[in-house]
Amino acid sequence: MVVAVTLIHGLAGRRQDLRDLMRRTEQRVAEEPGCRMYRFSATLGDPDEYVHVQEWASDGAFSDHQRSPAFRDYQHELFDLLARPSDMRVHRALQTTVPEPSGPGDPRAAD
Repeated sequence: MVVAVTLIHGLAGRRQDLRDLMRRTEQRVAEEPGCRMYRFSATLGDPDEYVHVQEWASDGAFSDHQRSPAFRDYQHELFDLLARPSDMRVHRALQTTVPEPSGPGDPRAAD
């Protein structure tokens, strides 16, 4: 599994343009083979700072995405919407675990 986390530094005057681009890109990429998650989120402290989280089933799926039309279009449109370059970290995991709740069970989760 591959997880990429990117900090994106948008321009305040282009906020809506950047958010529209993020929405379109989320929709396009969600259909790519091996995409488990592809989300952009605004941070709480600054509406022009974003966190982008991608989860891919494999290195191959991540590499294919990096060459995809959706990624190419996103990169092309993104340049003029940033205050400075984005900061990306890519993590590769052999195993994923879901922790058990640390307290009493949440009754909303019961079926």
